[in-house]
Formats: sequence, C-alpha cells, structure tokens
Amino acid sequence: MNKRNFALYLGFILIVIIAYFLRLYHLDERVFHHDEAAVGYFTYKLFNDGIYSYDPSFHGPFMYYATAEVFRRMGDSIYSSRLLPALFGAAMIFLLIPLRKYIGNMGLVLSAFFLALSPSFLYYSRFYREDIFIAFFSLLTLVCAVKYAEKYVEEKYSVLRIFYLFLAAISMASMAALKENAYIAMALIVFFLFLLFIREKGYQGLSARMKMFDKKLVAIVLESVFFIFVFLIAFSLYYTGKPLELHGMYAAFEKAVTHWYEMHRIERIGGPYFFYLPILALYELPVLVFGVLGMAYYGCCDRKKEKMLTLLLAYWVIVDIMYYISAVYPGSSRFFPTSYIPSSIVIFFPLLIYGIACVLKSRSIFISFLTYWTLANFFVYSYIQEKVPWLVLNFLLPLVLIAAAYLGEILPRLNLKTAAGAATIIFLVLSSSYLVYSSIFLNFYDYTNPAEPIIQAAQPPQKFSLFIDKISEISRQYRNQSTEIQVTDNEMETQLLWILRHYGNVRWRVSIDSELTAPLIVVHDSDDKNEPAIVKSRLRTDYERLDSAKMSWYFFKPSDITLNYLLYRKMDSPPGEYRVVLFYQPKY
Repeated sequence: MNKRNFALYLGFILIVIIAYFLRLYHLDERVFHHDEAAVGYFTYKLFNDGIYSYDPSFHGPFMYYATAEVFRRMGDSIYSSRLLPALFGAAMIFLLIPLRKYIGNMGLVLSAFFLALSPSFLYYSRFYREDIFIAFFSLLTLVCAVKYAEKYVEEKYSVLRIFYLFLAAISMASMAALKENAYIAMALIVFFLFLLFIREKGYQGLSARMKMFDKKLVAIVLESVFFIFVFLIAFSLYYTGKPLELHGMYAAFEKAVTHWYEMHRIERIGGPYFFYLPILALYELPVLVFGVLGMAYYGCCDRKKEKMLTLLLAYWVIVDIMYYISAVYPGSSRFFPTSYIPSSIVIFFPLLIYGIACVLKSRSIFISFLTYWTLANFFVYSYIQEKVPWLVLNFLLPLVLIAAAYLGEILPRLNLKTAAGAATIIFLVLSSSYLVYSSIFLNFYDYTNPAEPIIQAAQPPQKFSLFIDKISEISRQYRNQSTEIQVTDNEMETQLLWILRHYGNVRWRVSIDSELTAPLIVVHDSDDKNEPAIVKSRLRTDYERLDSAKMSWYFFKPSDITLNYLLYRKMDSPPGEYRVVLFYQPKY
C-alpha cells in the first residue's frame, strides 16, 4: 500500500467514525415531527399490544416490526425510535466498499464524505421515517447487482450468483415492505433490464438458443425464477406472516397503488415541477454540479455531445416560447402541448431520453445505470403530485456516486496553474464547505426552523418540548400517568397519541362547552375562534396557561432568498403556526 492509498483509507475510516458520531449525537434532542409521532405511536401499539394493520398512508410493516424489537430491548423513546435510521444511514458508507472498482479509491472517499455529511442524508438518518431505509436497501440492491454481474461474466459458474440474487430479492422485498415508492423503483429496474437486453443485443439468436437449451440462457431463466420466488416469499411474510399467501399479497399491493394514485390525483401535497431543484442547490451544491458534469462526461454519444447540447437548449427555448405565448395570449394555449401536458413532463422529458440513451450507448454500464437511475427518478418524482422533501434521497443517492466517481477521475489530472483547474478546486472547496456548514447548522442548531426547506411544515417548533415537559411535571403532582387529561383540540390527536401513550385517563374530542375540570386541558388557539379565552373564562382561577404550537411553516417567495437566508435561514417575517394552549392546575 503506497502513502497515497494509505491516506485515502485513513480518511475513509475517519469519515465512518464521523458519520456514526453525527447520527447518534443528541439523537433525541429534536422534538418528534408530526409523522414521527404517528408512526411512533403505531410502533408502540405493535410493541405494547401486538396490534398492526397495514395502512398505505403510514407505509409498510418493516420499520414497525424492526423498531418494536428495539423497543423491547431499550424501551419506547424518541432515541430508540430513531436509532435504526441512524445506524442504517451510517452503514450505507460500508456498502460503498464493493463499488470501489467502479468509482476508484478517491471516489470511494468522496462518496463516503458526501453520504456522511450530506444535509439531506444526515437529517433523514436522524428522523424516524422509512426513507433512509429505502436508500440503504437501494444501495444494497445495487451492490448485489454489481457483484452478480461480476460473477456472470466469469466462464465458470459461481454459486455466489445465487447468494447475490437471494440478498437482492430480500433487499427489494424489504423496500416494498417499507414504502410504496418501491414499486416505482421496481418498474424502473425492469425497464433498465429491457434497455440492457437491447444494448447487449440479447435478441440475436434467442430462438435458436432456446431450442438448443443453451446453458447460459437456462441458468438465467432459473435464476430469475429463484429471484422472483424469494422476493414473493419475503413480501408475503412481511405483509401476511405466511409464505406465498396470494390473497394478502394482492390486497396489500392493490391498497398501496390505489391509495397513492388517489393522493396524486387530488394533489394532496402538490408542488411546482422544479420542487426538488432548489433543495439540491441549497443543500447539495457540489453533488448537484459535479453530478451533472459527470453525467455529461460519462454519457452517451461522445462525438455528438455538442450537437446534443444544442438540441437540448433549442428544445427548452421552444418550450419557453410556448409558455410565454400562452401567458400573453391565453386563447392560443389550446394549440400548444404545454396547456394539457404537465410542466414536469414537458420540461424534463429530454432528461429521461438522455438517461435512456446513456444505457444504450454509454461506455460504462455502471455509470450509465446511475445516470438513468438519477434522471428517471427525478423525472418521475417531479411529475408525481406528492411533493415532500424526503423523496429527494431517491435521486440524490446515485447522483452522489456519479459526482464522486467524476471528481475522483478528474482531480488527479487537474492543472492548478490553469484558470479552469484553479476555479474547479476553489468551487469544490467552497461548495463542500457550505455543504458541511449547512449540514451541521441544520441538524444541530436549526433543526425545527421551517425556513429550512428540507423540514416539512408538520415539524413542531422546539418550544413544543416545554409543552411536553409541563404535562409530565403536573401529572407527577397528581396521579402520575393516571392523571386526567382533557383534549378539546381534535387536530392534536396524532401528536398526543405518542406523547400520552403511557397515560390511561385521557379524554379525547372534549367539547369546550362541557365541564372542564382536569388538571391538564389542551385547547386549540386560532385567530378566528379564540377558544382559549372561552375556556379560561370557565376555569377556576388557579389554572395557568402555556402557549405552544404543534407545527410551523413558511410560504416562500423569491425575494426571501437573501445572503442572510443562505447563511442563517433568517426570514423577514415570523412563521405561521398551528397554535395550541395547555391549561394546567399546579398542585404545589
């Protein structure tokens, strides 16, 4: 091992240590997000009562059963809930090692650096949701596919092919048992395999090979059957507890697809076609820039790249003209596809075509798959009207690998005496420094500020912890967890089901006109109804009031993006809040 490789390996080890530290340090300091509270309560019900029923609104069973086991060993708490996401998020770095042959030693270290310190990956590794698990199993599936491909080209058949297929099948079944977007991933993989079949001209002589029972073809068919069989058994066990329970499997699949199609149709959480681009630019700038450059560098049609770029720019100019004419002359819009095809499809369609072309024409199948995976996922999630920040991980992961592989290849050849070489290093250092700064600031200082776009509005402000602490303090003065609590705010139920999971004397959906005598009373506070004033007028004088909020949000405007915002996420106006009031009756 030479000194350069030793330094790279040492850097990799240090990055692993930093990754685990950042994910486990003060893991329970931030109050539970609304979604965390919901899935946390369902996990508690499974842990405490053995009750679980699949609901696609709250995703699949994997995370609930896995975390319930953690509860059995560590107790049910915020820390134990977030422990598995933290461990899986850090463990992703080890899955980079089998890919070293394709991304290089420096690419290995750089991709580890990006995964360890990425604001997005770090934040969702400290977050009790399914998305970091999906990222882990996506990377594991990729590793299995790569290792299988390595054994496939060997002349002698290796039983390791069976092992990698088995592990990939379990990995993909786990994805399907985590979140319904796994079905999107499966569809994209099947389409990639179809493109690969065309690229490798597998159709040539196929009928003759079938008639002759060609050994390689027979092996592939049997392996495919084995893969599907293992996947279906694992999928069935996850959802029904029985191997190959066809009715339960179909019911789970149908429920998932119909529910999320309906959410897309009604645009439950809609957003603009460019929703994910500002998130990438704000948090993952070096990955975005060098990932895009890497896709162009490794992409297809080496001798025609300039022509392709010209066509791409011409296409976007034409599309821009169509939108402009439609806005100025509304009557003309019926003549343009921009009026009846979603903007995400019209604008990003060339990117999907480029991803497909890379699979068919690129020199490297590995990088071409990553390019296809990035652009196809970006295209799909830009179209789907369920715009939430955590979905950015689906196309950020392959983009990290592309950016790291590209940087690992060009950095040793850079001439720092040239303007281009110096500019590249300066940009890399500055953008990577900003990535690290944003990650530390987001995850350890600004973790409940809705001005951070990666934080969805359902995150309560940190002052909500005072609300939780006050409930504990007052209940200890009475009958501990048997203390009576009255909740008049129906919208607080999701949050309070987790917070009050150990309390056995909670009265939900209490009318403010009923008799309010509990030591702890939770009331909604709004500008139009002023329910706290009504409740206060009907309470004894020894009740005290604590104001809090269960979530906060900003509606962004282009004018909000200032230097003060980029550095400190400072906004000119206060956030909107869903306010809540706790009336409590101290005994001492």
